[in-house]
Amino acid sequence: MDLMHTLLMRTVQCVKTAGLVVMPMLLLACASSPSQPLSQKDSTALEAEHQEAPKAKATEPKQYLPLTPELMYYVLSAEVAGQRGQVGIAVDLYHRAAEMVESPNLASRSAQVATLSRDQQRINRALERWVEVDPKDADVYIMQAPFLILKNDYVGAVRAIDKALALEPDKKQQYLIRVSENLAEVAKQDEALATLKKLSLYQQNDPAARFAYARMAFFYKRYDETLTELEPLLKAEPDNEDYLVLKADTLQRVGSSEEALKLIAKAARRDDASQDLRFTYGKLLGENGETNKARQVFEEIQLENPDNRDVLFALGLLALEDKDGKLAKSYFTELLKLGDPSYQAPYFMGLAEQMNGNIDAALVWFASVPKQSGRFDIAQSNYITLLVDRGDLNKAREHLAQLRKEMPQQALQYYLFEASLLREQDQSQAAFELLTMAMEQYPQSEDLRYSRAMIAESLDRLDVLETDLRWILEKDPDNAQALNALGYTLTDRTDRHQEALSMITRALELKPGDPFYLDSLGWVYYRLGDLEKAEKYLRKALTVQPDVEFSAHLGEVLWERGKQREAKQIWQQALEQDADNHLLLETMRRYGL
Repeated sequence: MDLMHTLLMRTVQCVKTAGLVVMPMLLLACASSPSQPLSQKDSTALEAEHQEAPKAKATEPKQYLPLTPELMYYVLSAEVAGQRGQVGIAVDLYHRAAEMVESPNLASRSAQVATLSRDQQRINRALERWVEVDPKDADVYIMQAPFLILKNDYVGAVRAIDKALALEPDKKQQYLIRVSENLAEVAKQDEALATLKKLSLYQQNDPAARFAYARMAFFYKRYDETLTELEPLLKAEPDNEDYLVLKADTLQRVGSSEEALKLIAKAARRDDASQDLRFTYGKLLGENGETNKARQVFEEIQLENPDNRDVLFALGLLALEDKDGKLAKSYFTELLKLGDPSYQAPYFMGLAEQMNGNIDAALVWFASVPKQSGRFDIAQSNYITLLVDRGDLNKAREHLAQLRKEMPQQALQYYLFEASLLREQDQSQAAFELLTMAMEQYPQSEDLRYSRAMIAESLDRLDVLETDLRWILEKDPDNAQALNALGYTLTDRTDRHQEALSMITRALELKPGDPFYLDSLGWVYYRLGDLEKAEKYLRKALTVQPDVEFSAHLGEVLWERGKQREAKQIWQQALEQDADNHLLLETMRRYGL
């Protein structure tokens, strides 16, 4: 992760000014009437502010600096440079302008633009100027904190945060949220929590600071600490909904579902219970399988607030769980009308239409899920699966090829997905050719090599399988998966059993107890004629994980040991699991069954 980039994006979202394109119009509006004082405190306007004389009286009129041609030139040029993508030039021009006048708003604007440069030196320079011009603006210290953290100056960061909280005590909750977000982005877990603990407000047992720590501990899944922090807070304010919600969520995470529901249910029954708290109650009911009660809670909230997106989303999910595609469609349709900032509704509309049997409509919805949605990948998978299910394999492949062009950073994964798809459709040769082509683009990919090796085995191309797996092992001698795959193939398809035994044994040393490696070990001992050891390891593999192919192998060993009745029982049980398994059927055929 590029932490500087992440932090800058977060900072840009939090700053209190508008974008680059807004400033020139506002500046021109100011310049058209220079005799008027620009007293607006909105930071989207350039304010030529007064210079306070030492010990100026409160009743003394403010003196405003004029918008000089030189100042206007620097600011307008900076904005033009920003619009052209010349961020470094824009930052430097803004800094020159900020150095010319004692304007807090101009200094603030300069600092905010500097964050876009990703240049630590420019950012520090702009922030320092802002502090010089307006040392009582709490925002500058909040903006400073994450950049100090990036430099591992946690002492300086705590000092800056404390300064901001002291200057604007009424904004402490807002600032603590921003601080927590920044810490989560740029600091390690222990350092983030330690920083919150060092804040003066936390040391003074301030509830807002203590709650901020509890929420961050929850974020890091340190639930014992979350509950410890919440205990005195709830003792002081037993009806505080924020505290109750966090405690209920924490109890749910640690497996105390009954206690969580009891806690939140009592609060939700109060006449003054907020919709947010009742929503949390409904969510917990749903997570604990009490879907009818959850639906009732959500429906009551919807009657009060039909435009609550979260409630519509929850009701839609419950309808899908009940296999009621029509009802789910109605809820997600309403959600789309209200706007879908999380970009999730199209995916669930696709599920609803698929449930309703409207495959064409489902395909349209899955295809319309935007790339920024967290459901994009699964939507593409569903889209392709539906195409394949109705016989449009070529169209599915064309879609995957298009995805590789549009999203080159994920092209490798789409190659692997397509190869797996082709293999499932009994088109191993096409999958082999696809992977071979992909390897020209990604010659160092172990995943491509391994996938091609597995397909090569099904095509009886053992030379390719061995070449690809040995290529992987040359790069990574302790690759247990490659060791086992090559060892098993040498066991099953060649007479190189001693070589296979050493590979499989090494794989098990690397991953003790893996059932597939145990099966391989049992099978190689069978090929070597050691039936006792073969039975031992095959039984162990089947105990760890019931698998039809393990059963086929164990049955064969038992048969050869004269335990035909037990072999038949094991095979019969395996048939009940998978009556079409090729290996099982072939094994039974060889023994006349």
